[in-house]
Formats: sequence, structure tokens, C-alpha cells
Amino acid sequence: MRRRDAAAPRISPPENRRPITRFKECSGAMTRSFVRSLLVATLLSFSASAHAADWPSRPIKLIVPTGAGHAVDVMARMMATGVSQGLGQTMFVENMPGAAGFIGAQATARAAPDGDTFMLAPASLLSSNIYLYKSVPYDPRRDFAPVAMVCDKGPMVVSVNPGLPVKSIPELIAYGKNNPGKLSYAVDASGGLAIIAGRLLNKRGQIGMTEVTYRSSPQMAQDTMAGTVQLMVSSIPAVRGPEKAAMLRWIGVSSAERFPGLESLPTIAETLPDFRIDGWFAVVAPAGTPAAILDRMNREIDKVLQSSELREKVLTFGLGVSDAGTPASTAAYIQSEQERWRGLVEELDMKPQ
Repeated sequence: MRRRDAAAPRISPPENRRPITRFKECSGAMTRSFVRSLLVATLLSFSASAHAADWPSRPIKLIVPTGAGHAVDVMARMMATGVSQGLGQTMFVENMPGAAGFIGAQATARAAPDGDTFMLAPASLLSSNIYLYKSVPYDPRRDFAPVAMVCDKGPMVVSVNPGLPVKSIPELIAYGKNNPGKLSYAVDASGGLAIIAGRLLNKRGQIGMTEVTYRSSPQMAQDTMAGTVQLMVSSIPAVRGPEKAAMLRWIGVSSAERFPGLESLPTIAETLPDFRIDGWFAVVAPAGTPAAILDRMNREIDKVLQSSELREKVLTFGLGVSDAGTPASTAAYIQSEQERWRGLVEELDMKPQ
């Protein structure tokens, strides 16, 4: 029988077992951190829900990323009046012009997502700018919550000097091909849609025109009337007066369908299929704004857009209105426009500035 040695030393556990205690401590710390994060998230969610329930309790800011008097500004002010009445709370317009609209867009992206700030954004801020500029201080795919469509038609028109022997887009294409190097067209360099429309017409029609950029729509209209350039591409309001006075002749519009009130003016797409350059405006909010607030604002905007008086008035600004859609359909439209603009920029081989 073996004799047990009572004095045998105790053997310490291997060193590699000691981290069990540290693991427990670490695990406990991680658990406490997770609980705190969950609590904060819950409180924030509860706070947002509570605010949505009594919204609006304060005046609402509608940011317009242009100066006063522009089409988007006029539209915003008409819309704000109706929304204020519907909500029983003031919606006021704040113009934030500059840097191609980046200042207003950035201010909206950085605003608290509490339903107190919205922006009426033109198409360029939400779709084309990400391809036309190297540095954009916001991400339209991440920083905004789409709310409603406000305007879905804002086409360009092609105006020619009355002395030019063309009365239609097919005749313009034929004239350009038969008279290489003799045509030049004017566009406003500050208006991105006009430049795209002009270049797309020139390329798809294989017309061979020379582009001349201006900083002022009145100046390029004056030069077109004088024959310094033979034609121009611009918004409807920029040339409505000269066209009525027969000092310019309209030969085509860039929308997919004929524009309301100008049904006798053919679309460019009737000659060049799938040609569409349309300006549009949409209301967006800072990302994270509660869905209940987005839905309520969408409904109020839609009510305003049903006004026949508003629709008739915006037509004088070369804009067409349908309805507000829904936040989801607005988001889908913006995404589809971003993809379409990617293709247009690639087709025209335009490099970011």
C-alpha cells in the first residue's frame, strides 16, 4: 500500500488558465457597455417617437439652396403657405445660396432629424452633382430622407434665330450635317441641365455644333436674337418673352412628353428616342427623421399640389406638377435618376470638375 505524502506541495494551475478571471471581467465590461448603448438607443427612439407624436410644435424651416426669385424659391414659397395652413404651424423659407447649392444641402444634412428642417432640392443636388463634381460635401444617398415630389417637369427648350432656315429638330439636324462648322449654340454655364441638354442633342443628332457658354440667360438670348449664335438651349421662362415677340423660334422641348400648354411644340424625343432632360424638385429631410413625420409632411404637400391655382401658376415658370407620391416612391425616383445621370455623364464623357 502506497503511503500518501501529506507534505506534497500544491501545484498551481498553469499560467494559461489565469485569463479566465480577466475574461469574466472583460465580458462583464462588454455587457455593461452593451446595456448602456441599448439604453441610449431606446431613449433616443422613445424621444423621437414622442416628438413625432406632438409634431409640429415649433416653426418648420424649409431650406432653399438658391437665391430668392429662382424657380425653386418661388415653388417653395407657394408650397410653404399651403403646408403652414394644413399643419397649423408656420413653415418658413430660408434661402441658402452659393457653391452650386452645396451650402443648403450640407446644412440640411447636418440638421437634427426632428422634423424641424426640410429642404426643397432641385434635381442636380440629389442626382447629377455626384458625377459632375469631384468633391461633394454631402451624400444624397445617405444623408437625406426623401419626403415628396413637388415638381416632376422642368424641361429645356431649343430656340433658334428666326433667320435660320429650320423649323424643327429634324431640320436642325439636317442643316447641321449639310453645313458643317456653321452652327453654334448658347447655353448658360450656371445651369447644368441646359449644358447637358445641348451636348446630348449635339451628340445624338450628330449635328456638329460649337458650344458657347454664357453666365447670363438674357445675354445669350440677346446674342441669339442678334445672330451672334444661331440657337440656344435654356429653360422656358428665359425665352418666353422673345418667343412671343417672334424674335426667337422654339423648335423642340427636352421633356419626355409634350409640355402642358405647349402641346404644339414637339419633343426632341420624337426625333431622338429616349431623349429626356427634365428638371425636378423634391422635398427631403435629414436622414433619421421619424417616418411618421415624413408621412404627415408628404400628405400635406400632396394637398397643396392638388391646387389648380398653383398648377397654373407654376406653368408660367416652365414647371409641371403631378402629385407628391409617397416617401418610398420619391426615394425610388431619386435613385433611378441617379442611375440615369450616371449613364448620361458617361455617354458625354464628362469629367468631374
